[in-house]
Amino acid sequence: MFSKEESFTTRMRYETRKIHSVSDALVNAKFAVSLKDPSVWGGGLFVFYHIFAYLEDAKDRLNVPELKKLFVDPVMERKHEFEVDLAEYLGDDWHLLPKSPELENYLQHLRNLERDKPILLLAYIYHLYLGMLSGGQILAKKRNLFGEADQEKPRKYQDRVTCFGNIDIGELKKKMKQAMNEIAENMTEDEKLEFIEESNHVFIMNNLVVNSIQGQSQIINRILYKSSLVLLFVVGVTIAYKMVR
Repeated sequence: MFSKEESFTTRMRYETRKIHSVSDALVNAKFAVSLKDPSVWGGGLFVFYHIFAYLEDAKDRLNVPELKKLFVDPVMERKHEFEVDLAEYLGDDWHLLPKSPELENYLQHLRNLERDKPILLLAYIYHLYLGMLSGGQILAKKRNLFGEADQEKPRKYQDRVTCFGNIDIGELKKKMKQAMNEIAENMTEDEKLEFIEESNHVFIMNNLVVNSIQGQSQIINRILYKSSLVLLFVVGVTIAYKMVR
């Protein structure tokens, strides 16, 4: 049982901790062999681009102040950065690549929430963007450290989606947590429980969509032949909390 002094974000971290073990198993099994193939990195970007883009577009088209409040700085919007990276890794026709059924189901779930209870989109914004600001940063540093397949040639392209310039990442995460806690102050206990339940669903759906990547069409299968890097990209999404505790 949580005391009134316990922050809502701390409570969420505790009550979503079990699903993290699933992501840990996926990541640990592949971590050592999946940092060198740029086309595989692009495949991971392709999957999560559609989710991040949907959330940013929903924030703009919905009249829900809480959604805008959680985007505590304009630099958080990553849609354009995803698109630049996707063109680099998958080519200019990346948008023609097919989505897996699991990704389509994920997006349909977001559409259903937007229609029926848009406030719950906050769970996706909070967990995914906090993940980008934590695990995504760690992964980007690992990529720069280990380079790509050809070790004789240094990496010239700097990934955009994980680059936040001179922004203080720690301060950005702190502002996100503060904004989330302020939003939660206006929730009833039932609303908080529903939000935490949806938060667990965020991690479950992320795991499902990652596991689905090898089952996409022949085009995607060719791009993601060495699919382990996709799992690493999700470090920044599915186990962010363990990296910032």
